[in-house]
Amino acid sequence: MSLPPLSRSSVSLPATRTSSIEARPARALGTSDLQGPRQDAGASLRRLLATDGFDSPMGAKKVAGFEQAADMLTRLAQVLSQAMRVLGTEGAASEAGAPSMQGAPAAVSKASAPATQGAPIAQSKAVAPPAQNAPAAQAKSVSLSGDAPKAGNTMNFQNDGTKPMTIQFTPNAGDKPVDSITLAPGEKRTVSFPQGWSGNFRSTSGDGSAATLGEVKFNGGGNQTYYDVSYIEGHNASMTIQPQSGGRKSGTLDNFVASAPDSIKARDASGAVYGLKKTTTSNVQDASVVDYFRQKVGEAQGYVIPTDDASTLGTGDSHLDVHLKNVV
Repeated sequence: MSLPPLSRSSVSLPATRTSSIEARPARALGTSDLQGPRQDAGASLRRLLATDGFDSPMGAKKVAGFEQAADMLTRLAQVLSQAMRVLGTEGAASEAGAPSMQGAPAAVSKASAPATQGAPIAQSKAVAPPAQNAPAAQAKSVSLSGDAPKAGNTMNFQNDGTKPMTIQFTPNAGDKPVDSITLAPGEKRTVSFPQGWSGNFRSTSGDGSAATLGEVKFNGGGNQTYYDVSYIEGHNASMTIQPQSGGRKSGTLDNFVASAPDSIKARDASGAVYGLKKTTTSNVQDASVVDYFRQKVGEAQGYVIPTDDASTLGTGDSHLDVHLKNVV
C-alpha cells in the first residue's frame, strides 16, 4: 500500500482519540511537539541516506528531491511517534480506572459477574438433597442387631442337641397345616405361620405316646402372641420358647430324664427309654409324675397340669426363638 503525501495541516489525531487526550490537557499536541522531533528525525535520516551512498555529486535538483522525500518521511515518523504516545496514555488511563478495554471484562467477571460453571458444583455440596447412600445409613441406625426387619409370624427353630431332630406341627381346628422340618445338630431354620395361626409342635423322637409340646397362638387378643411349653403330654425333648425381641422364657433345656425314677420313664416298644410319661391322661393326673415335674419345672415356666394357666405367656413380638435338645 502507498502512502499519500502529508502536509503539516494534516498532522492531527483521529476523532476517536480526542476524548482520551482532552481528559489529560498536559498531553495535548502543540507546535513545539511537532518541530523538535521532526528536526532531529530529519537530520538522522539525512545522515542515513548519506551513509547509504545517496549523497553523491548529482546536482542541486536531485539533492532537493531527496530532502523533500526525507521531510515527508520525517513527518510520517512524527505521526507514528505521536500515535504511540497516545496509545501509551490510554493504557495508563485504563489501569487507573478509565473505561475498560478488552482485558477489563475478565477482572469484572471475577468480582461481580454471574458464577461460572464451577459454582453450581460448590453450591450442590452445600444445599443439595442427600445422596442415595443416605437411606443405607438410616437402615443401619434402625436395625442395630444386624437382622433385617421381619414381616408376618415366624419362629426360629434351633437344634442344640447331639442328634438330628424332626419337628412336627399340629394346627388347631380350622388352621392351616404346616410342613414338618428336620434339623441336624446345630442347625437353625425359620418357619413362617399364617395370620392368626394356633397349634402345637413337638419332636417326633420315641413312640409318640409321650412328647413335650410347644404351644403358640399368633395374633391373639390385642394382637398379642401367646406361647408356652407343656409337659402334660409327657417329655421327649428339652425345649424353650422366647420372643426374639427379649422377654420371658417358657420351658428349660435341663435334662432331668436320667435322674427320674424308672417308674415314670417313657419307653418305646423295644423297652428303650426315650423320655418321661404324661402327667395327665383323660383329666386323671399321675401324682408321682406331677410331683417329679414340680421339682424340675419352675412356677409359670411350663404347664405341668391343665390348670397351670400362669404358664401361658404373652408378647407383642410375632417372632419367637425355639431351642430344642435331645434327652437321650
